[in-house]
Amino acid sequence: MKGIIRLIFCTLLTFVSKTSFSQTSDSLSVFPNPFSTSANIHFELAQSDTITLRLIDNLGQTINIFYDLAVLPIGSYDINLNGDGLVNGIYFVSLDIGTTKNITKKVAKNSSISLLKESKDSEYFHIYPNPTNEQLNIPLIGINKVIIKDFNGNIIKSIKAVSNNIFLQDIPSGTYFIYLFSNNNELISIQNFILSR
Repeated sequence: MKGIIRLIFCTLLTFVSKTSFSQTSDSLSVFPNPFSTSANIHFELAQSDTITLRLIDNLGQTINIFYDLAVLPIGSYDINLNGDGLVNGIYFVSLDIGTTKNITKKVAKNSSISLLKESKDSEYFHIYPNPTNEQLNIPLIGINKVIIKDFNGNIIKSIKAVSNNIFLQDIPSGTYFIYLFSNNNELISIQNFILSR
């Protein structure tokens, strides 16, 4: 009996020591999301397989095909998503692995995001709380007008700044951009915020 147990133990030990531990599942991510000019599509394959990687618009039309029925070995891959020719809106990155598996990620393109990085006064003109569920607080000093836009650049709300509270009950949950204008009607800051109920 001891010999059988020892044989089983040695067999298991040999099997475990020869097994290389690697990624056990396929994955897909897009960063940054939302993006303005470009984003990185990162995916990992747990085993060699035939893949198709596409960018699809919100109407289901294929905009770009990065890989079409390509056989790729196990590993990690990075693809640049160039947004220069894309209009602002929602897109989907779709990764088909073999004939049975699909991973899809939603990605938003908004060219206004580049302005967020250039807005040097956004720290001074800090909005809070963010995320919020019903109102935002803004600095009132030096602010004349506030405009809230969605990801497509549509104006959702435009108000004259007479109070430091902006009530958002009439806006559905989502991610938005708030534009703060000075008394001279100059754009001072653009910041994004999340409205979640």
